[in-house]
Amino acid sequence: MSKTKKTTEQANEATVTENVEQTELEKALTAENEKLIAETERLTKENEKLTKTVHRLQSSADKSDTYLNQLVAMKNDFESYKRRMKFNAEQAKAEGVQSVITKLIAVCDNFELAKQHLDGDNLKAFEMVYDQFLQILEQFGVEEMNVLGQPFDATRMNALSKMDRGEENRDLVVEVYKKGYLMGDKVLRYAEVIVGA
Repeated sequence: MSKTKKTTEQANEATVTENVEQTELEKALTAENEKLIAETERLTKENEKLTKTVHRLQSSADKSDTYLNQLVAMKNDFESYKRRMKFNAEQAKAEGVQSVITKLIAVCDNFELAKQHLDGDNLKAFEMVYDQFLQILEQFGVEEMNVLGQPFDATRMNALSKMDRGEENRDLVVEVYKKGYLMGDKVLRYAEVIVGA
């Protein structure tokens, strides 16, 4: 065989070997590429699942925040409700006490009238009961208005008439027909008076 033929064969063999190696390398790279593509697809699917999970969790967190805000609002409403109920109960109690005391004030008038018709031991016994009655009213904060000789005050008194009692008594209370009573700053009954003219 000639040298040229041998060299050509060797060159062909080298090319074939090189081609075989290249083909094996391409196969290996192709296989590796397919593995990477499969891994990428798997990671993409995993990422989609995680994204859905994140959205679900975010939705749950948003609902939780909404429920928490509603709960806080309900708590505040309930606290306001309790304060209102306490205030209303106290106000109703005070109005009930005032209503009863207003009726008891009429009994004071009867005591005053009866006192004028008694004397001696009967008067002393009667005055003891009357004083006890007045002390009970005082315990509730009721006080009798002291208006005799005072300037007329339309916010606390009703003038039944005017009577000439001299210049020094002008616009002063000269007679008390019915006593007036206060409970704190509230007028329970206006004093009915006669004013000097």
